[in-house]
Formats: sequence, C-alpha cells, structure tokens
Amino acid sequence: MTPSPRQVSAQRRIAANKSWAMTPNRTERTARGYEASPASLEFHIARLRAEGVVREEDIEKNAASARRAYMQEIRAKGAQKQATQRTQREQERLEGFRARR
Repeated sequence: MTPSPRQVSAQRRIAANKSWAMTPNRTERTARGYEASPASLEFHIARLRAEGVVREEDIEKNAASARRAYMQEIRAKGAQKQATQRTQREQERLEGFRARR
C-alpha cells in the first residue's frame, strides 16, 4: 500500500528532526547554505567580484547596500502579500454577510 501524502510528510518531518537531533554544530551545518543565500553579505561580495564592475576597495560597502536592498525588497513583497490577503479576507467576509441577507 502506498503511503498517503500526509503520511509521507509526517515521515519526512520525523527524519528531519532525528537528523537535527544528531547534529553537533548547527551553525557549521548550515554555513554553506547561508553563504550561498542572498541574505548573506558574502553572497553579494562574491556576486560583485564576479561581475568585476565595482572597485575592490568599494566591494564591502556596495555589497552591504545590495544586501539591504534585497532585504527591503523581501519586506515590501511581504507587506504587499499581507495587504492582498487582508483585502481578500475582507471581500470574503462581505460576501458571506451579503449571502446571509
């Protein structure tokens, strides 16, 4: 019998928690992924160096600006999504109210 998607998900969560329970150094385990993420300064430094447009002495300042811009974009997208969801919930509430009348 094939497990249901819910069962597979539960099995994967259990396996992930067992894996994290056996991890002696969480920071070390996640370091490579963090460095490859736009949330890290190292990501932006490497990208700017690869592009070769920015002078070496300006790379850290420019990378910090790029990281701040990335984080601001994420916040703006989150705020937009929340506003959209809020509007949708309000419309659903009004439709429910109208249907009861």
